[in-house]
Amino acid sequence: MRLTVFFLFLSLVVRIGSAEAQGFKGEIVGQGGQKFPIAVSPLKNLGTAPDAAKLSEGIADTIVHDLDLSGWFNVLDRSAYLENAQQTGITLGTFDFKDWSTIGAEGLVKGGFSLQGDDVTVELRLFDVYQNKERIGKRYAGRVKDYRRIAHKFVDEIINQFTGVPGIFNTRIAYVSTSGGRFKEIHVSHLDGSEKFQVTNNHTINLSPSWSPDGRSVLYSSFKDKNQTLYLFELYSGKEVKFSPRAGRYLGGKMSPDGQFVAATLEVAGNTSLYLLDRNGNVVRRLTDNPGIEVSPSWSPDGRQLVFVADRSGSPQIYILDLASGKTRRLTYSGSYNTSPDWSPKGDKIAYTGRVGNRFAVFTIGVDGGEPRKLTAESSDSEDPTWSPDGRFIAFSSNRAGKYQLYMMQWTGENQRRLTGSGGDDTRPSWSPRLD
Repeated sequence: MRLTVFFLFLSLVVRIGSAEAQGFKGEIVGQGGQKFPIAVSPLKNLGTAPDAAKLSEGIADTIVHDLDLSGWFNVLDRSAYLENAQQTGITLGTFDFKDWSTIGAEGLVKGGFSLQGDDVTVELRLFDVYQNKERIGKRYAGRVKDYRRIAHKFVDEIINQFTGVPGIFNTRIAYVSTSGGRFKEIHVSHLDGSEKFQVTNNHTINLSPSWSPDGRSVLYSSFKDKNQTLYLFELYSGKEVKFSPRAGRYLGGKMSPDGQFVAATLEVAGNTSLYLLDRNGNVVRRLTDNPGIEVSPSWSPDGRQLVFVADRSGSPQIYILDLASGKTRRLTYSGSYNTSPDWSPKGDKIAYTGRVGNRFAVFTIGVDGGEPRKLTAESSDSEDPTWSPDGRFIAFSSNRAGKYQLYMMQWTGENQRRLTGSGGDDTRPSWSPRLD
């Protein structure tokens, strides 16, 4: 009964949060709240082929990692489990719920797999321990090497069941890394570091990666042809489009929500302004025309506005541009140095980097202004926030462990967890949309 009530309570909170345009705010498990106790059993081998890839624990471990990373679940320690996963079933009536209620589990994930060469079929289920009910049942087929992606997809289903909104674990992060040496290269990986792919390998400086809205391409700025400009790299085909300005250099850019345009920063003769480009890099029109610096554009979810950085007041501050009217308004007034804005997918907030003393921290502020909310401590530098596609998490870079590494947190600032540790500096994260 408790799990049923919990499902209903979570759904109610999500609906209320949506109606208030505030999103999921962590009322359930945030700020000292109790996390939901769940057990994740190793998977049963349902076939005759031996588990050489160790999928039984590998898939379960990935599910545990994702649930723990979300900050909403207390995953019970596997050493406390009473049943043997290889000797019990994965469907109702083939195992004893008392083995799980005894150790305090209210939710239970069980599953099985069968192998045929390099192919795997996986069945995964979420059970309500107190109601003795199955809540979710999914079957996946794929390659053995893709087992983590299967686990990510199921965790997204679990979170959707609890909150009414799919999770964000079948996504990727694009970022800049010096893990290969002193050069800054663009990398892409899943949140757990798996399926890491190096987009660039040109032994120069590559910066400011951002995603196309379909998740198939990464836009980035590079010095690889000496003059800094933008490149749009298609991940699946390897095709790349170079954006070549008639004069000056492109410092960075972001694709519009419909994927048809790019808001780009162009520096010409010492003047830095924003321009609207088409997908092939052709200039559609100039967006700003002021002395000084105008950089770091980020689109509103409806594609009608841009948030950006300008030094019109004498220091870098956050501004919002209405594309139809061309009018701008200043958003931030607190702090003497605010930069790197990113517009929430929910449309209600802007995340940005602000200087506090001699350190940088991550803040959020409402799109109508108001008092900013500081999410990270000033004991180290935290920079370059990027929203998850559901608007419930923020990834950022921080040097709190020495070198810069990537971290994520709930949008309230809670449950801050490290994502990378490459040995180099990992910076400038950009969170992808959900993948297929």
